Amino acid sequence: MPPSTAKKELIRSITAFIADKTRNDFNNLACRLFAYQFEAIPAAGAYYRKCGVTPANLKDFRDIPPIGLNVFKRYELFDGSRCSKTFRTSGTSGKGRGASCFADEDLALMTTSIMANAGATLFADNRTTRFMMLVPSPQEAPDIIMAHGMAEIAATWGTEPPLYAISRGAFLGPEAVAFLKKCIADQMPVTIIGGSFGFVNFVDRLTPELGSLALPPGSRLLDAGGFKGRSRELTRSGFLELMTAFFKLPADHCFNLYGLTELGSQFYSQGQGAKQPPHWTRVRICHPLSLNEVEDGEQGIPLLYDLANVARPLAVLTDDLGRRHASGFDIIGRASGSAPRGCSLSLEEIR
Repeated sequence: MPPSTAKKELIRSITAFIADKTRNDFNNLACRLFAYQFEAIPAAGAYYRKCGVTPANLKDFRDIPPIGLNVFKRYELFDGSRCSKTFRTSGTSGKGRGASCFADEDLALMTTSIMANAGATLFADNRTTRFMMLVPSPQEAPDIIMAHGMAEIAATWGTEPPLYAISRGAFLGPEAVAFLKKCIADQMPVTIIGGSFGFVNFVDRLTPELGSLALPPGSRLLDAGGFKGRSRELTRSGFLELMTAFFKLPADHCFNLYGLTELGSQFYSQGQGAKQPPHWTRVRICHPLSLNEVEDGEQGIPLLYDLANVARPLAVLTDDLGRRHASGFDIIGRASGSAPRGCSLSLEEIR
């Protein structure tokens, strides 16, 4: 079967899987996807062969050899489809920026994943809101995957175009305050989205001037990234205390997102709860040397399996540190020796 035909059939099957939470054939789809990537992504196929894992002997998705994030910076890990969009990592480690290519059909599948996940978590009440972004617009930051994904969410659940409070590297403080005050006056709920450290800088900057901004009922916050290794570190409880005090929102209206440029899917947590893998993904928290899964409550390296990664390897070993829970997982920070990265850094300079 021609690769293009195989890919179309896979995407059709995965799209149907995402739409149906009752499906229990994840393993079958993952093995089919591995067989496609084994042939379509030459560098990955060579690695899988060296590991002794082939489509002929793979029986369980857990046996797929994962590919570490550092490898994405050194090798072309793409199925050769016509690339219509490239997203890049922050490159804060000094080792260059990793790149993830998306063909049109890959972008469509990622959008399906984003909408299904946000609809089940961030907008489980299906309520529309205004949006304020503490990230640059996709026009200003076309290679930041978070900017792209959040614009898709705002287009679906937004009542009007979002306010982008970051432009040309500057924080538009007066515009942001005026926007939020108008939302309060209109009693129109607002969703604020940005990097974790950007939220802290936002609140630190405005607290002396305003004290607090009590957002209308139904408002919510979504932060992404973290604080490990930054000039100011906060626990999740400390972050929530700061946000709920300033915005006068209940903690369960504060969400955190964990995502990677190399993946098509994201992972949400609500309040102080654990992150919940959407049903088309799997997460294993593993010992860094053996890759054996740790027990509940123990720490390890998150190993992510994502069916929305068709053009790129579906099994990705992160360089983060996580903790396994019976109900999901937490991200504690960066693994030892890893540089901070991601959208939290893109807003670190807000002052």
